[in-house]
Amino acid sequence: MVLVVCALVSGLSFLYYGFKILFRTASRGEFERYGMPDVRRLVGLLEVFGGTAVILGIAIAPLGAFAAAGLTALMVLGLVVRVRVRDAPRLMVPAASLGVLNAVLVVLFLAQ
Repeated sequence: MVLVVCALVSGLSFLYYGFKILFRTASRGEFERYGMPDVRRLVGLLEVFGGTAVILGIAIAPLGAFAAAGLTALMVLGLVVRVRVRDAPRLMVPAASLGVLNAVLVVLFLAQ
């Protein structure tokens, strides 16, 4: 049950953020502020595909573990970027929280 709840929270969060990155104008400005406007679409797609795969991982554990590991790495890289641009710590909470959640999911999926 813990795995299912965590996978749904993670998957739905990444679907939300991924679509937000792909389709909201404000996200373009964020990636320009990071100095990385060319990777916006890639990040959005990785989040959408990763979120979908984490949810599918409820039924196919190896897929969920792989996706959760990838999303953990993506969040670590996102935190590095935020540190580099000297963002306030409060702006790092979502990426840090989702990174930890997905690291836990890797363990839970592999324990299946």
